[in-house]
Amino acid sequence: MTDYGILSNEVSSKENNLEILVDKITDFQVIILYDRQPNRFDYQYLIEFPTKKLKEKVNHNHVFPRVNSETFIVWQHAYEENVELFYKLRMRARNEMLLRITEFMVAKFFSEYENYLVPILKNKTKLKWDLLNKLFHKYESMLHQNTRILDEKAWEKFNDWFKKYLSHYVIDEMIQVFEYEHLRTINQKELNQLFFQKMNKNFSENDRFMNEFTRLVNSYIEKWISEVIITSDVEKGSIAYIADLLGMSGQTEKQQQFESLVKNRNLLVMSNVIYQSIIETLSNQVFKRYDEYQWPKAKIVNNLLKGTVQLKLDEESRLTSTWLSQIWQQVEILSELDVDIFDALCHIYLAKSTMIQDGIEIQFDDLLNLRGLKPKLGGSGRRGGYETKQRQQVLKALSILQDLWIEMEDVVVYEKGKRMKKSMKGRALHFKDLKGNEYRFNDAEIPERFVFTMGKVFEPFLSGSGRQVKLLPKQAIEYNPYQRKWEKKLIRYLSWRWRTQARKGSYLQPHKISTLLEKIDVQRQSQTPSRIRERLEKALDVLLEEGVITFWQYDQWDEDNMLKRGWFRIWQDATIIIAPPDDIRKYYQPLERKKSSGNQKKPPLLAQTDKIDADIGEEFRRKRLKLGLTLQNVSHELDISTSYLSNIERGGSTPSTSLYRRMNAWME
Repeated sequence: MTDYGILSNEVSSKENNLEILVDKITDFQVIILYDRQPNRFDYQYLIEFPTKKLKEKVNHNHVFPRVNSETFIVWQHAYEENVELFYKLRMRARNEMLLRITEFMVAKFFSEYENYLVPILKNKTKLKWDLLNKLFHKYESMLHQNTRILDEKAWEKFNDWFKKYLSHYVIDEMIQVFEYEHLRTINQKELNQLFFQKMNKNFSENDRFMNEFTRLVNSYIEKWISEVIITSDVEKGSIAYIADLLGMSGQTEKQQQFESLVKNRNLLVMSNVIYQSIIETLSNQVFKRYDEYQWPKAKIVNNLLKGTVQLKLDEESRLTSTWLSQIWQQVEILSELDVDIFDALCHIYLAKSTMIQDGIEIQFDDLLNLRGLKPKLGGSGRRGGYETKQRQQVLKALSILQDLWIEMEDVVVYEKGKRMKKSMKGRALHFKDLKGNEYRFNDAEIPERFVFTMGKVFEPFLSGSGRQVKLLPKQAIEYNPYQRKWEKKLIRYLSWRWRTQARKGSYLQPHKISTLLEKIDVQRQSQTPSRIRERLEKALDVLLEEGVITFWQYDQWDEDNMLKRGWFRIWQDATIIIAPPDDIRKYYQPLERKKSSGNQKKPPLLAQTDKIDADIGEEFRRKRLKLGLTLQNVSHELDISTSYLSNIERGGSTPSTSLYRRMNAWME
């Protein structure tokens, strides 16, 4: 394949015709969607690393190998109309490239020192895991520090080179097929249409193009990161260096940098049973009116606590004649936004407090900023502010939270490492003005600043062995509280489960679907069964796309059950595996109880059917792309959900026997 002088900056006279036609091509952007990488926390991946296939890539110095992906072009005007969406996709592709480069460097290290490492790491998966992580973060840091890997201009230069090469290659092919004189005489619109068709055909069908182009991209990347490769080779020059890596422990500067990165993507909130009960009570609006009690109350009874969450006014506020109706009006307008503000306040408190009863002073707009909202610009370039409606929504949430009370007859706490039961009651939050006086939010005034503290009911869970906090992905409070309600509820529940699973490292323990629906507060009568399943799968796909989860898949679910009467009940009893993101697992790793290597178990995997070809998903995907059909088009023909078909194509799910037959029939 000709490089058209792009890398060498040389252009021959034979390419004049090429340049004339290339200049007529409308500007475009290249969008690449990579298939999901194998989960770095997967047990089998850890045991087999580096695989034979990965070693071959190292031996041939394929820094960036050809991988499964969907590539397409978008005209510049369409790109600018949806710039946020497409920029997010480009950033995902960029991050995927960095991950693969880093993995290559780790594999290179393992391959070069395999004879030394194999005896040391045999049957020591934890030691191998530690070494993998240290190397991964080391090379990731080196890439950031010693290359232009984070330089936006460098990426733009790479992108321009990328597009220029594609344009020359495709125009060259078009000249061979249609001849230069014909292409020169047709109008620009027809030329661009031919270019678009030829480009997409190369991406989907032309293996020679993809292989050669991957080789050329490698040559570009090798020059880009050559300094890092040389530096790493020098550092790896002795066995003492390896021994030092294997012996590293403790809270290093690198670990601190990692924790800082994790906290930039997540909020730190409480994870104790009282806090979780409040979250679910507000989110699912389970307050009721009891005969003996006029205030809205939610009764909570489980193996860890027994008590109530209430909304009630203090004595002074009861002087108004409408006090009871006001509080019930608050119940009627409860939303996910109230939960967002509660999480935001908890995060700010944990981030800023040094003593348990510290009063934390914040700006009102801090709560809007934490939710990912951006202030409007004022006139003449001056900074404007947040919309009145946005502030009023936060004010409404604060007005509700100020009336939140906890009364627990029994709750399990830990003091000095010992489990015991206690009773406690009090406000969930206390608010004051800047002079230290008790403050009450009202519709007439939005304070610029105020002081708050968490209630005393949380004290046993904020220090010592009783301290219980978790990482909450920021999307939980950034997602729209009305359009993304399912996703927000799932994030909050899953983040709590991941924290409770951290000690045993049992993150891949399946979730019962009926439990997920209960936490989302799905009302069976409100939607059809098929709609409920579709919405749950869509919510999980959104979390996957946003990086909130690493993957999800059905656990031993047979799609043939969909043909049975009463399939919804069977489906509710099925389970789903939902894996947390790698950075959260890494952050929780110090909490895991130590296990002997003999007791370590493989994570639950999908049941495999011998009669079903394991490559059916990949074969089906190639056929679909060749025909130019979308997942939605084909899933309707097969009478299955788009998410389920996508999982099969990625290898995350195994089709049932009947679906396998339908897929084969479709491909024929």
